[in-house]
Amino acid sequence: MRLRLATIRFVCCLLAAAACAGAFAQSLAGASAVSIHDAGSPLGVLPGWNLAIGGEWPTQCPPVLQSVTLDGNDMRIDARSVLDLCARQPTAFSIQVNPTLALQRMALAPGVYKVGFYAAEGAQSQPSLRAFTLIDRSLPGAPAIVPETGFWWSAGADPAVLSLELQGSQLSVALLSYDADGQPAWLFGTAPYDGRIAHLSLLRLAGGNDPFAQVAATPRGDAALTLDLQFSAAAHAQAWLSRTRSNDGTLQLRALDLSRLPLAESADGSAWQGEWVLVSDAAGAIPQRLRLNPLQAPDAHRTLLASADGSATLDCAEQSAQATWPPSVCNLRLADGTSDRFDSVAIARMDGKDANGVAVHLLRITP
Repeated sequence: MRLRLATIRFVCCLLAAAACAGAFAQSLAGASAVSIHDAGSPLGVLPGWNLAIGGEWPTQCPPVLQSVTLDGNDMRIDARSVLDLCARQPTAFSIQVNPTLALQRMALAPGVYKVGFYAAEGAQSQPSLRAFTLIDRSLPGAPAIVPETGFWWSAGADPAVLSLELQGSQLSVALLSYDADGQPAWLFGTAPYDGRIAHLSLLRLAGGNDPFAQVAATPRGDAALTLDLQFSAAAHAQAWLSRTRSNDGTLQLRALDLSRLPLAESADGSAWQGEWVLVSDAAGAIPQRLRLNPLQAPDAHRTLLASADGSATLDCAEQSAQATWPPSVCNLRLADGTSDRFDSVAIARMDGKDANGVAVHLLRITP
């Protein structure tokens, strides 16, 4: 595995990420004027679940529901104001929709849905994105994902860097950006985390002073961007940054593919070298301590680590198109012939199952 992020280059990438985020965050605006919420399951015998859409419409002719479409887990809800020549006066509106019934289905597959609300002003206007959110409709008891604390990096030519920290059920995120005048701006937000998704309102911190000032100033937080996160593993997530345009109320949306990476450059698996403990959820299982050291991998798409006494071998494979991304899957083989598969791979923790389907965890103790 090739992890190119040396400490000095980390600083350079952080500045590049700030410039990238700044291009998106110029003339920072407030939260969306329209929102989407999971309204829960309907009463009685109706199938599926409800969505509540509401907020402020720019005219006195609020939109009405037109259609619901679904492509995989991407849900699009369209609405339209059917009257023209409406007075330009903000008006509150609300729409309730049961996607299962609207799609004429018996049920929708469990999982996380990306929901976009598109609406048009007038019978002839083109619909525009007005709201976006993630709806978690996973099965009860679905495994939770524990995102690893630290710096997360985006894929692509325009990097972005976020600092994530999970404390209990509360997730906090910091993003470095620029304002419309090119001045550095820190964006910060915190929100509950349910094990797969988080919806954070990012505030731009301003009004403070430098550490050597004689008189302390109290910083303030101004509404800036909204961040939606969907975690697929402890070190991988999809993210969507959004903001509302002040001139027409439409929503700007930018998607990011995020991964948690070590700061030090590593091409031989040394980022995962150190003392680990193998823990099983099986009744009576005894934790096993392992000291893993990198070995020469047979090709550039695999990372091998093994214990000095040969009692354990960790074989990790890269399945991402990003050459610098961490492994997607790691298989741990023990001397007694048993094996464990980890499909959630981070720098300090791996989660997966053994051959019997019992949850297992590999936890780092020391480097």
